[in-house]
Amino acid sequence: MEEKLLNTLIDKGLRETKPRRRDTMILYTGLEELTDQINEVEMRKLLRSLTAKGYMAEKNYDSAILCPNCASLKVYSKYSCPNCQSNYVSKVQLLEHITCGYMGSNAEFEKEDVLACPKCRTVIAETKESNVGALESGNIRIIGSSFVCDKCGSKFEKPLTTHFCDKCGSSFTYKEAVYLKLPAYELTEKVEALAPKRYVTETLRRVENALTAKGFKVELDARVKGKSGVEQRFDLTASKDQKLMLLDASAWGNQGDLISLLGKKTDVDANLIVLIDLYGSPNLASLGKPYKIAVIDGRDEKYIGVLSNLVDEMLKEEPEKRTSHLKRWLPR
Repeated sequence: MEEKLLNTLIDKGLRETKPRRRDTMILYTGLEELTDQINEVEMRKLLRSLTAKGYMAEKNYDSAILCPNCASLKVYSKYSCPNCQSNYVSKVQLLEHITCGYMGSNAEFEKEDVLACPKCRTVIAETKESNVGALESGNIRIIGSSFVCDKCGSKFEKPLTTHFCDKCGSSFTYKEAVYLKLPAYELTEKVEALAPKRYVTETLRRVENALTAKGFKVELDARVKGKSGVEQRFDLTASKDQKLMLLDASAWGNQGDLISLLGKKTDVDANLIVLIDLYGSPNLASLGKPYKIAVIDGRDEKYIGVLSNLVDEMLKEEPEKRTSHLKRWLPR
């Protein structure tokens, strides 16, 4: 089942799965279809097992409060009085009418269907619901808030919080609650052995289609003979109007992929060198810039557009003296 879980993510081109709540269940994005075969507890066990084996990495993401009696997710909260534990409490806001300086509770300002200053009688807003609009206009401002118990009359700034289970009816405090951590899980490089080049292949196909549509001659898994006489391999080459672009894709954002491309760059003359970073490494772009290697973030949905702009600029460039010399490097 572990391999099926990994393949489900890989087949969808996903690198991570995140928890989300749906009704009474906790589902993981991209793995919803597996809930017919395993329950959510078994799902979390599988994810932890894959993490222990190195196929996934755990990241802090979310948490949930569960009922200590029935383990239900259908939990809601109420404020209660610290004195008598009654749930019948009201929130009181202290307002200031900026124009005349009067300060009082929101109840004092609420007169029938209007907000009006008790001191100067100015109508601040036409309805109680427009309190937010009055605040935005600067007529009144909230300068504090507190709570009052409708049962015993106690006033307090911080109420108690009581949780209630909508399934079994239990009530409980934070001390009794079950607090469940819900991490996100990210695939690691170890899955490459299970699916070699799976992430890269789909990206290269998209690039191939986009460049072919622009009139480029495109070759996947291309070999280009370098100045050293050695054939250098590139994930993709594209040529047009005696201009050559060389492209590699990095599935995991490794610096080694950039170093490899740099080595090949020194052996093969080209007008544009591109590395598509499918992992979104924060360092590759800055590392590639001094060596005139354009690093594109492959996680960005607009990466094809970014690449398209780069090749358009390449085509606009004036031919260099070495252009005729490039002919022997163009893929046949």
